[in-house]
Amino acid sequence: MRPSAIAVPLALALLLIASGPATASFEPIRLVSKSSLEQADEAVSPALSADGRYLAFRGSIDGLKGIFRKDLSTGAVEEVVAASAYLSDPRANSEAPSISATGRYISFTTRARLDPAEDQAANSGDVYVADMSSSPPTYTLASALDGSATGLAYASDEGSSASGRVALSADGRRVALVTLSASNLLGASGGTPAGQVLLRDLDSQRTILVSAVRDAASGQMTVPAQPVAGGAAQATGTPRPRPGAALSADGTTVAWLGTHLSAQVPVLADEPEAVASQPYTEPLWRRVADGPAAPTRRVVGGGDPLAPGCPPDGTLADPSCRGPFPMLAQLIGDCASAAGWLNSNLTVNGTPQLSADGRTVAMIGEPNGFSNVFVVDMRDGLSRRQALRPLTREVPIFDPCSGVTDAINVPNVGLIFDIAISPNGRRIAFATARQQFPLAPPSLIGAAPPSLGLTELYRIDLDGETLERVTHEVGGVGPSDRGGGEAGGQGSSSPSFNGTGGTLAFASLASNLAGGDTNGASDAFVVSESASSGGPGEVSISAPPPSPRARLCRRFVVSAFSEDDGSVRVAALVPGAGVLRARAKAALGGHRHKRVAAARRRAGREGLLVLKLKPARRMRKLAHRRGGLLATLRVDFTQARRKPLRRKLEVRFHAGSASASGTKRKGKGVARCAGQRRSS
Repeated sequence: MRPSAIAVPLALALLLIASGPATASFEPIRLVSKSSLEQADEAVSPALSADGRYLAFRGSIDGLKGIFRKDLSTGAVEEVVAASAYLSDPRANSEAPSISATGRYISFTTRARLDPAEDQAANSGDVYVADMSSSPPTYTLASALDGSATGLAYASDEGSSASGRVALSADGRRVALVTLSASNLLGASGGTPAGQVLLRDLDSQRTILVSAVRDAASGQMTVPAQPVAGGAAQATGTPRPRPGAALSADGTTVAWLGTHLSAQVPVLADEPEAVASQPYTEPLWRRVADGPAAPTRRVVGGGDPLAPGCPPDGTLADPSCRGPFPMLAQLIGDCASAAGWLNSNLTVNGTPQLSADGRTVAMIGEPNGFSNVFVVDMRDGLSRRQALRPLTREVPIFDPCSGVTDAINVPNVGLIFDIAISPNGRRIAFATARQQFPLAPPSLIGAAPPSLGLTELYRIDLDGETLERVTHEVGGVGPSDRGGGEAGGQGSSSPSFNGTGGTLAFASLASNLAGGDTNGASDAFVVSESASSGGPGEVSISAPPPSPRARLCRRFVVSAFSEDDGSVRVAALVPGAGVLRARAKAALGGHRHKRVAAARRRAGREGLLVLKLKPARRMRKLAHRRGGLLATLRVDFTQARRKPLRRKLEVRFHAGSASASGTKRKGKGVARCAGQRRSS
């Protein structure tokens, strides 16, 4: 790109720096991956129901691993899949949950045979849908043969999988999935290649091959549908890349990151060399509600054969036939190697995201070598250039062929890892450690992080044309941090909107987003728009952080962890110099106030103190029994001439609990300021 093309956004960025920060638009972030007694050991891949009441996530609570559903109104946590389902195969853990609008149905991928009568692949991954209206839940196999309840058979144990958050329709009765192994989808055993995109209707038991081959001679989709040799969907994501597909909430439309494009969509006469095989990728879109003849369409890319004015034998040399990024489909030396939409960077989540009606697509792309956010209008009558709108832009613009190291330039060109779109298509959330956003509108409001931390979550409001950082330290504007000083690493991920777009769920490795987060692992969080939020406020980019606010109260945060030797570790964040005391008591044999353990420690300053409570000799046998010993823990912190701070929580002395499961059991963490009545 010529220097003159860079000057305008850079000048705009410099002008915006002078503006002050806007009023925050979000309520405090809530840590929700916890039960009534303890924080989860880990929580990832959250999916929020449209009504905002339920959150599904994968994680581990109280030593049990799998998928859970949290009722955000009552705090109740339920297992979506009972732990006993995993006992026969340690690899059977479930993953990638999606949730219906009311939270009744949850789809997921698992190796567990939850329906042994129909699941033909004993050791392969399959997609199931859980009905949470009964206890225990009932399960329906979604990766099944067309017109039958019988599950697919596979040539390997990879089986099939569904994407998290975006695989299930709002009514919970349709599921989008991708086969990871050759299967018997179309009859012959192992005769259907891997990498096929499917849509399952649970009520009619119809399985539709979405990623069908297009007949090059007639230009029509094959009927009956034929699979794409070599696979139709490209694997992306981290830590384990997998092909994925998104389903619109109304169940009408499916989108995926496509490969082997020539078999699926129209291409220009001079494109086949570039787009015929991997690793060239482009996002693809198909409205299956229009019937078996409905075409698969290119969302954005190098060529646009269907653009108005493009002749049937059009090429990239014809301006009317070019897509928004013709360089993607051109072989130009060693640098531009026609790697496609993600430029061979398959660590980001490349699955396109769909609005509720499927007409709006949000996605991450790297058409010029750096990842950015784009939104596309898929209504008929628009060329790909007319339909595309970029929402972020890197600055300054470096030549991707120059070998510039991203780690050095994270604030300017940092990767964008994950993305979500609200049902109405007007709000988009994405995760990045980037701090510069010169493409306005949307205009950055509020303050950028004063220093580089972990990946932050941002939200774009297309109605107000604003972009705002969602994640920050508790009570301030500092960056997401997990305590190790890591800069630019992945923090926030897996954003998920409720039906109105006013509430966001997400996962993060950061430990400073909400009080009491002490597990040192990923957690699930929820944040909502502030009811008092006004207009967009003043615009700023990289504004200096405000001066630290004076402390209005003394913060005292306490968490407790069961250790495998039968002791309990107490972690307390104290407000200054003083003495920390912890005493655990249990009711035994009808008598109350039997002391189990006690410990004390002096603090020289504000910070974290750790105590280890070992059961008294007469209590140690109880800690080794099944279920351990449940006790009430009282923690006091006293300072000279200050009112004592006290906390009370339930803990469990349970020998062998951590070593048996590979995790640690936790007691409830509480944070409170002196003079307040409720925990915060």
